[in-house]
Amino acid sequence: MHNPNQNTKGAKIGVVLTDPDDWTARAFLNSIRKTGAKAFPIDLSTLSASIAASDFSIFNADSEYLKLDAILVRDVGISFSLETISFKFDLLRAFENSIIVMNRPTAIQNAANKFFSFLLFKLACLPIPQTVISSELEVAMKTIEKFEFVVVKPIFGSQGEGIIKLERSQPESELASKLRELLKERGVLYLQEFVSNPGRDIRVFVAGEEALGAIYRVSTSGAFISNLSQGATPVKCELTEEMRELAIRAARAVGTDFAGVDLIEGKEGLYLLEANATPSGKGIKLACGVDVTERIVELLLERVED
Repeated sequence: MHNPNQNTKGAKIGVVLTDPDDWTARAFLNSIRKTGAKAFPIDLSTLSASIAASDFSIFNADSEYLKLDAILVRDVGISFSLETISFKFDLLRAFENSIIVMNRPTAIQNAANKFFSFLLFKLACLPIPQTVISSELEVAMKTIEKFEFVVVKPIFGSQGEGIIKLERSQPESELASKLRELLKERGVLYLQEFVSNPGRDIRVFVAGEEALGAIYRVSTSGAFISNLSQGATPVKCELTEEMRELAIRAARAVGTDFAGVDLIEGKEGLYLLEANATPSGKGIKLACGVDVTERIVELLLERVED
């Protein structure tokens, strides 16, 4: 763990979370306290802001002003209200004007947006499955015809929720009906060529320019989704140099200070699927005994010192 000096011992670190019982949130709080710094759980939905010509302040429900040295973001939460989620990110941007925020709000937004993150991955020359985004039913139907197997995902989503697989062999009327249903619900379709794989993906944890370790996420029998929240099992994975390089480059592409980077083993090699800017550390702790929150907290405190 970090050896605190006078700049960080007693430092006030806020941990943004939505579930105080979440394993990773509790691990962040514990890792901060082990260094001698002070940890404060923060739920952004309970904060208010006051703006005047001569003053700006952020305060909690008890009207206490938040005076922190840094903020570590575990989870911003999901909201179906544009105003609510925008205000949460605006609060993080406001904090960022005066203190270190990790991950930065822009990086979290880049990573959470499956379309824009894939554009950033493409610009960084990273290997990605071919993906089509469209609001046109005809385009979606032609995409399925071309790819044969397509994974349809929400552009904004987490924990494998809302992901389905469609196949060219399905009746055309059935495919069209499902796509219309998704278009009505989402307004736009994100269709990705399905990568044939061994029934698992790889989650690599990155902090700064370092890959901390990796796990296989092994799908349940008959499933194609490898999220742990969907019943997959974490198994230790030996990091190869290729995995390490891809994960670090992916995290750099979206601008994260730490990330969980998802890779998948296709017939032609590794493909990049996602860089998660608010990853859970529970799986790698269970499979490998590695607490990634310790290194992430060290990295934060190193930046507080600078």
